[in-house]
Amino acid sequence: MSPPSSDEPGDGVDSIDDDRIVEAIRTAPKPVVNTTYLAGEFDVPPKVLLERLESLVEDGRLEGHEVVGEGYLWWLSIDEELER
Repeated sequence: MSPPSSDEPGDGVDSIDDDRIVEAIRTAPKPVVNTTYLAGEFDVPPKVLLERLESLVEDGRLEGHEVVGEGYLWWLSIDEELER
Protein backbone atom coordinates (compact mmCIF):
# COMPACT_ATOMS: atom_id res chain seq x y z
CA MET A 1 0.00 0.00 0.00
CA SER A 2 1.38 3.40 -0.90
CA PRO A 3 1.49 6.25 1.62
CA PRO A 4 -1.32 8.82 1.47
CA SER A 5 -0.85 11.75 -0.86
CA SER A 6 0.19 15.03 0.70
CA ASP A 7 -3.34 16.46 0.59
CA GLU A 8 -4.93 13.66 2.63
CA PRO A 9 -5.47 14.00 6.40
CA GLY A 10 -2.96 12.05 8.44
CA ASP A 11 -0.14 12.56 5.96
CA GLY A 12 3.11 11.43 7.51
CA VAL A 13 1.83 10.14 10.85
CA ASP A 14 2.41 6.49 9.96
CA SER A 15 6.06 7.24 9.27
CA ILE A 16 6.60 8.69 12.76
CA ASP A 17 8.21 6.10 14.99
CA ASP A 18 6.90 5.86 18.58
CA ASP A 19 10.45 6.35 19.86
CA ARG A 20 10.65 9.67 17.97
CA ILE A 21 7.45 10.85 19.66
CA VAL A 22 8.80 9.90 23.08
CA GLU A 23 12.12 11.59 22.32
CA ALA A 24 10.33 14.77 21.18
CA ILE A 25 8.65 14.95 24.59
CA ARG A 26 11.88 14.06 26.42
CA THR A 27 13.78 16.89 24.72
CA ALA A 28 10.98 19.49 24.81
CA PRO A 29 11.70 22.73 26.67
CA LYS A 30 9.05 21.80 29.28
CA PRO A 31 8.27 18.34 30.73
CA VAL A 32 4.61 18.59 29.64
CA VAL A 33 3.62 19.34 26.05
CA ASN A 34 0.36 19.76 24.20
CA THR A 35 -0.70 18.03 21.01
CA THR A 36 -0.13 21.17 18.96
CA TYR A 37 3.52 21.32 20.05
CA LEU A 38 4.08 17.71 18.99
CA ALA A 39 2.24 18.22 15.70
CA GLY A 40 4.58 21.12 14.96
CA GLU A 41 7.61 18.96 15.69
CA PHE A 42 6.47 16.43 13.08
CA ASP A 43 4.68 18.80 10.68
CA VAL A 44 1.34 16.97 10.88
CA PRO A 45 -2.13 18.15 11.93
CA PRO A 46 -2.72 17.74 15.70
CA LYS A 47 -5.79 15.53 15.23
CA VAL A 48 -3.80 12.86 13.41
CA LEU A 49 -1.48 12.38 16.39
CA LEU A 50 -4.19 11.78 19.00
CA GLU A 51 -4.65 8.07 18.32
CA ARG A 52 -0.89 7.45 18.39
CA LEU A 53 -0.49 9.38 21.63
CA GLU A 54 -3.38 7.52 23.24
CA SER A 55 -1.77 4.25 22.13
CA LEU A 56 1.47 5.28 23.83
CA VAL A 57 -0.51 5.93 27.02
CA GLU A 58 -2.02 2.44 26.78
CA ASP A 59 1.50 1.03 26.31
CA GLY A 60 2.62 2.80 29.50
CA ARG A 61 5.13 5.07 27.77
CA LEU A 62 3.20 8.34 28.18
CA GLU A 63 0.67 9.90 30.49
CA GLY A 64 -1.96 12.27 29.24
CA HIS A 65 -4.75 14.52 30.38
CA GLU A 66 -7.56 16.25 28.53
CA VAL A 67 -8.06 19.86 29.49
CA VAL A 68 -11.73 20.27 28.63
CA GLY A 69 -12.22 22.87 25.95
CA GLU A 70 -8.48 23.35 25.49
CA GLY A 71 -6.93 20.09 24.28
CA TYR A 72 -4.62 17.42 25.60
CA LEU A 73 -1.39 17.48 27.60
CA TRP A 74 1.24 14.73 27.39
CA TRP A 75 4.27 13.76 29.47
CA LEU A 76 6.54 10.76 29.90
CA SER A 77 5.39 8.03 32.26
CA ILE A 78 7.56 7.36 35.29
CA ASP A 79 8.55 4.00 33.79
CA GLU A 80 9.69 5.73 30.59
CA GLU A 81 11.64 8.30 32.62
CA LEU A 82 13.37 5.60 34.64
CA GLU A 83 14.15 3.50 31.57
CA ARG A 84 16.60 6.07 30.26
